[in-house]
Amino acid sequence: MRSKKFVRVVALITALCLILMTAALADVLGELINGHETYLGAGMELSKGVYWTGSDYQTENYIEYTPSSAVRPVVVSGSKLCNYGNFSSMASLLEKEGKHVIAGINGDYYVVANYEPLGIVLQNGKLLSSDAGHWAVGFTNDGNAVFGMPNLKISIQIGDKEFALDAVNKTRRDGGAVIYTDDYSYATKNTGNGTDIVCAIDGSLSLNCTRTLTAEKIITTGGAVSIPSGKAVLSISENATEELKAAVASITEGSSAVLKISSEAEWADVSYAIGSLYKLVTDGAVVGGLPGGTAPRTAVGKKADGSLVFYTVDGRKSGYSVGITMTKLAERMAELGCVEASIMDGGGSTSLNAIYLGDSSASQINNPSDGYQRSVTNYIMLVTENKPTGIASRLALYPLSTNILSGAVSTFVLKAADDNGYAAAINKPVKLAVTSGLGTISTDGTFKASGEGRGNVTADADGMIGASVQINVVASPDSITVKDESSGKTVSALAVSTDSVTQLTAAAMKNHVSLISQDTCYTWDVDGGIGTISNDGTFTAGKQNASGNITVRAGSMSVKIPVTVTNPEKYDDVKKTDWFYDAVKFISDAGAMSGTADRIFSPNTPMTRAMVVTVLYRLENSPDPGTPNTVFSDVPEGQWFTRAVYWASSKGIVQGYGGKFDPYAPISREQLAAILYRFSDSPETAGSLEQFTDASQVSQWADSAMRWAVERKLISGMTDTQLSPGSTATRAQVAAILYRMAD
Repeated sequence: MRSKKFVRVVALITALCLILMTAALADVLGELINGHETYLGAGMELSKGVYWTGSDYQTENYIEYTPSSAVRPVVVSGSKLCNYGNFSSMASLLEKEGKHVIAGINGDYYVVANYEPLGIVLQNGKLLSSDAGHWAVGFTNDGNAVFGMPNLKISIQIGDKEFALDAVNKTRRDGGAVIYTDDYSYATKNTGNGTDIVCAIDGSLSLNCTRTLTAEKIITTGGAVSIPSGKAVLSISENATEELKAAVASITEGSSAVLKISSEAEWADVSYAIGSLYKLVTDGAVVGGLPGGTAPRTAVGKKADGSLVFYTVDGRKSGYSVGITMTKLAERMAELGCVEASIMDGGGSTSLNAIYLGDSSASQINNPSDGYQRSVTNYIMLVTENKPTGIASRLALYPLSTNILSGAVSTFVLKAADDNGYAAAINKPVKLAVTSGLGTISTDGTFKASGEGRGNVTADADGMIGASVQINVVASPDSITVKDESSGKTVSALAVSTDSVTQLTAAAMKNHVSLISQDTCYTWDVDGGIGTISNDGTFTAGKQNASGNITVRAGSMSVKIPVTVTNPEKYDDVKKTDWFYDAVKFISDAGAMSGTADRIFSPNTPMTRAMVVTVLYRLENSPDPGTPNTVFSDVPEGQWFTRAVYWASSKGIVQGYGGKFDPYAPISREQLAAILYRFSDSPETAGSLEQFTDASQVSQWADSAMRWAVERKLISGMTDTQLSPGSTATRAQVAAILYRMAD
């Protein structure tokens, strides 16, 4: 797949062949586990490969380009050499020149402080910056490339003497001399003292040229100097050689000097050039001694047949792509068949963009390590000046590769382009098909996977070049991961509350590749009485404490998630939605009331007389009861309520009747009011019971207590007119009354 051009009349190459052919070339990066390639138009193919290193992933994207005059590589900088931009802003500059940008990669390393490129910049034959002794990649107008060193020689002839200059449009070093044009910036970026001569110049600079400079203004104040439009500035450091300084001192306004620039002969036909800090491959051999360090990388290579590779590999993102060293990059470029290769800027600058066939705008192909597209100093772009025909001649299908679990549903999008790669409307019937046994596809592109194996989804129409994309249908994955949809976190064990609902979702992988799937692709089961789970992974916990498992299956693969269900409340029979919840929680947390059994409060059970005095006794921190005033015959020593009854009796809170206390008798509402009234030191009350039609049923001994309890709103009527003083009070009601008293 990587060693020959993808020229198709009908693109029906099987995914298996693609995988096998790519894997044969992928030893440097690891085991190929996913990938695809697609035609971009006019001799360009975009390839993607995802590799497993044994511990993580490597993801590469690159364009193979066959030189032609229809589409050619160009170099673009910002509106000034030291201006910067991302792919979109750089592409817009070329679009204004009538060049349609199909793809592009980031360019040379640059000085972070001012975005000055390290190496050469040549645009449409115009020299914007010299090479500074660095490697370079040059492009001719027919798309061919030159790799090497331009070895620019730059000199200025003043009178009968010729002096070497350091650079064109580079920051002047201490002791150096450079020539600036208005392509550089709006001003020089010099900081030291020296002499700057603003000159008229009789033409633009190129790799091989002779230009006359005519002095217009001589500045000796040092520092940065403005560069007027259409002018040049000859800049000499105060620490330059005495001979050069003397020659410069002889220049007066109106006098002339001759600027000469020359390059190696093989660069004579180059129209565009860009610098490269390191050569990676020379004559098919990997260059030794390259710097270490793992990072995202960008490179340009040339194969023996003249075709070019514009390459990126992502990095610094575990689980996606970890990046590579320069040496590994060089090995990969050689592995792809490159006999020459040079590096571009890497790290967060690495960027590859392209217009997919049928699209109207470019997409970011790689995944920048910064999380966004960094602005850089220059780009290499693949452009055409051909115009759209408006007639669709080639179909395209997206996505380009699909790994999917059997039973899952995915959607394919159909697009089309004209002969020049521009998006075009489809005006013919298109037939979509899928490899037999791997599912069905409808006319709207909805694909339902079935079976297992590798194959293709294809699109065909009369008189058009068809499209074919890869599918890989998996019946049994290698692994299944379960996540909590609300948090997005992976679930390896689950601890939930009774009656709670947890929405789970499953994801599957095969050979380290994520598979498209939906909840319905999986079978969900529970055991251990922990609750129920629906077909879409919705787990509803049961009402009781329990332990068990949720099991999710796909094909022969299954995963068990241990589950513990517990009631977060103290009692299973007291829920947050109950009217007495706050009261029971308060009185229970205070240690005044406890359950009737483990995790059972029995809110609707009648409250006994022994229970009431025990609760009040605990609210008083269980003091020493002392000697009771009355000894009840039915309150023997050693009972759970004995000390409480003794205490209540000694305080006059309870009196009993007939020598008995009757501890197990359910307490009536008026008895409860009387006990609470005495517990509160029998305060005076102005309360009234006249609103209740059964007020006469209140016992005389309980009258003041009931009026007090109603006044304090501790006890209300069973209805608006019925007080029901003789009715039994439940445990929940007593808890609520005590909660109101505390409030």
